[in-house]
Amino acid sequence: MSVYVISRVSIHDPDAMSRYVAEAPATVAGFGGRYLVRANTATALEGNWDADRIVVLEFPTRADALAWYHSPEYRDLRDLRWSAAEAVILMADGVEPEEATGTG
Repeated sequence: MSVYVISRVSIHDPDAMSRYVAEAPATVAGFGGRYLVRANTATALEGNWDADRIVVLEFPTRADALAWYHSPEYRDLRDLRWSAAEAVILMADGVEPEEATGTG
C-alpha cells in the first residue's frame, strides 16, 4: 500500500531552501518516491493556512518512506531544511483501491 509524506513548510531562509529544493528530488527518487505536489501556493477551503509551501510525496511502502527520511543520502538536506524552515511533516497510509470509492 502506498504511503504519503505531507509537508507544510514555512521558510525563513529562502537561499538555503533553494539548495534543498534543488537536491531533495534525487534522494526521494532513490527510495522509490515521487512528488505529487510541490507548490508555493495553496488555498485553504476550510481553516487557516499560513505556510509558504506544501509538498506531497508518494512512496511504495511505509518502509521506503522511513528509509528515505532516515537515510544518509537525505540527512544533510534534512539538516539544511531544519535550519532554513519550520515544517510539519506527516506520514499517512493510502487507501486500498476498493476503499478509494468509499466515503469518509
